[in-house]
Amino acid sequence: MAYNNYSVKRLLLALFFTATAASAADLDLVRQNFIAYTAAAGANASTQRMSDALGALEASARSYTAPGFLLSDGSWSDINYGELPSGSWSRWDHVRRLTVMAKAYKTPGQALYGDPLLLTQIRSALSYVSVFYGPTRWPLGNWWFWTIGIPLDLGPTLVLMRGDIDAKTYSDCVNDIAFRIGPSASSRGIVGPTPTGENLVWSSYTHLYLGLLKDDPAMLASVRDAMASVSLPTSGDGIQSDASFHQHGPQLYTGGYGGSFASDVARYMLLTRDTLYALPPAATDAFADYVADGIAWSLYGNYFDVSVVGRYVARSSTTGIDGVAALLQSSSVPSPRQVEIRSRAAQMLRSWTWTLPVELAGLAANVEASGAVASWPDGHRHYYLSDYTIHRRPGWFASIKMFSTRTKSGENTNNENILGARQSDGRMYLVLDGGEYFGRDVWPALDWTRLPGTTVEQKADTANAAYGYGTKSFVGGTTDGRDGVSAMDFAALNSSLSAKKSWFFFDDAIVFLSTSITSPSANRVETIVNQWPLMNPASQLQLGGTPSATRWAWCENVGYVFPLPVALQSKREIRSGTWASLGGSTDTTPRSADVVTLWIDHGAAPVNAAAEYIVLPNATVSTTAAWSAFNPISILQNDGEVSAVRDTRTNALGIVFWKPFGVVEGIASDSAAIVYKTGDAARMQLWISDPTNGNGTAHITVPGLYTTADVPYTAIGRSTTIDVPRSAGVTVHVTLTALATRKRSARH
Repeated sequence: MAYNNYSVKRLLLALFFTATAASAADLDLVRQNFIAYTAAAGANASTQRMSDALGALEASARSYTAPGFLLSDGSWSDINYGELPSGSWSRWDHVRRLTVMAKAYKTPGQALYGDPLLLTQIRSALSYVSVFYGPTRWPLGNWWFWTIGIPLDLGPTLVLMRGDIDAKTYSDCVNDIAFRIGPSASSRGIVGPTPTGENLVWSSYTHLYLGLLKDDPAMLASVRDAMASVSLPTSGDGIQSDASFHQHGPQLYTGGYGGSFASDVARYMLLTRDTLYALPPAATDAFADYVADGIAWSLYGNYFDVSVVGRYVARSSTTGIDGVAALLQSSSVPSPRQVEIRSRAAQMLRSWTWTLPVELAGLAANVEASGAVASWPDGHRHYYLSDYTIHRRPGWFASIKMFSTRTKSGENTNNENILGARQSDGRMYLVLDGGEYFGRDVWPALDWTRLPGTTVEQKADTANAAYGYGTKSFVGGTTDGRDGVSAMDFAALNSSLSAKKSWFFFDDAIVFLSTSITSPSANRVETIVNQWPLMNPASQLQLGGTPSATRWAWCENVGYVFPLPVALQSKREIRSGTWASLGGSTDTTPRSADVVTLWIDHGAAPVNAAAEYIVLPNATVSTTAAWSAFNPISILQNDGEVSAVRDTRTNALGIVFWKPFGVVEGIASDSAAIVYKTGDAARMQLWISDPTNGNGTAHITVPGLYTTADVPYTAIGRSTTIDVPRSAGVTVHVTLTALATRKRSARH
């Protein structure tokens, strides 16, 4: 069929108007989804969670509109509108309160739904926004509040109240947002940097709201593209390819910025489902992997692992709320991991007793009614891009946080976390029910110079705000998914201390080895076995052996076994501290905790000292004593060449080759390497990683003649050498099958 120019033009115009109409319809659907989601449309209001959520929403809105608190001009009596933003900004509360009021006005099931007085109050408070946020107010102080914080809460109020407020107030507020945030989600605003990571997600939301307010399909398309890009693994701020999360450089933040990120992206997927603005499949799948393998693994009970919250540890409000939000929202979006994520959400809801916001309460009711099998992850993961290891079993959670030349030890932005310098020094986080440290005001009371698992030089400024990159590259781990090995060649920041630390994770035990502990200073050096805030004041520390030769210790269902009896130091004390002492808070109310601390004293100026002990989570006193008498763990070697441990029950063997050409039980490596071995002489399984995260090839030699299809190998004489790609720290799995005895050698 032939087309003349006029026909082609008509066809193109028809396609253009069809596409424009589709974009406009999808934009309107996103708006409807947002309003329905925010007001928990269709949720079962008879459930206890929804009843609690609706009551809390109404109570909050009423508290914000109390006479004398919300003034006649639309301002609040307690807000200092002349204050400049720093780590906080009271003006932000103005728009955050407005969002709650708008939600109450639009949410059925509570008394403020459609309330005319509340509408008048919302109109008044919105009219005051331009007084403190209008274009004549140049953005001084912390850029984040001007460019992200206020638009992030003002936008939702305007979307909800559109049509219910006068045109001038609406237009002024929309123009105020547009003036601040920049032309697209990925561009910098009037002040501040180009957004990355979670800042890019927040920027996407401010532009999502602006696109809905201005009916701008092109802006929503730019938001979709920005959200799709940030949902894929990156080498910068954001999701890493090992399912951890970085923000402010190579700094572990899965439960801080990364938790907020997961909640926000999951909500975006709900709002844009079945529209042109939905994430493409590749981004959806990658994000689901992050939620399943990063978020869910880092949660236990009602909290994130302290190792993944960064400076948020200094905030008394820190919980796992972003985690439960991410799980609930992601469990409602189709993905290859949806069933698994719903299972994690169901498990977290079992312990979650706090009131959820109405939108999450509705989703929670759906999950609880779905019959999903509730379970946490069970196994072992090492996050090689973040120098972080998790080991989980039913009834307990353990992790190790390290740092290297590739990662930052932490931060104290906005003066928060000013005592946390030792948090990446091989700190162990061990919990049984999840609430031992969080939720009890324990953090201010702890001795931050004695964090569990660390080896530390005791001096006046041991607990400080000295953060940065590590100075050693040898930090890594390997795993078969069930158990594994991690290791860190350690040089403490702001200290002369160095040591080699390794951890061997078996089914019911974690073996802690330290060697080459050296410090030329006159300060004493300690290895901290644990610092445990007691859950029960009647609990008692029990010890086996003598004070100078302790063989085991036990307290509150955690056992400690010392293969070589040690002069274990112990102390139980009521400790006190304030949130203000951790930085970022003005709360000077003393918080107290009953704390048991166990440590090994290496003395002043140790040279090549060592420490060896085994931690038994969820163990009884009798189990701990039995382990001490009949220890199934064999420490084969622990020095500057090799650290190696065998579980004699399973024959599993973990090896850390600190230097090239180390040998243990006939197994050798020509490079620094971490190896985990299972199986027997007929079929051997090896999991190998390069802790220096390098490239090239490592050569591992094992006794006996084997064949493998996994890597090149040489089997000759009485041994087999495999060529293992170093793979920048990624674990390589090799299965070795014994050659028939008649086959003397093979080269492949």
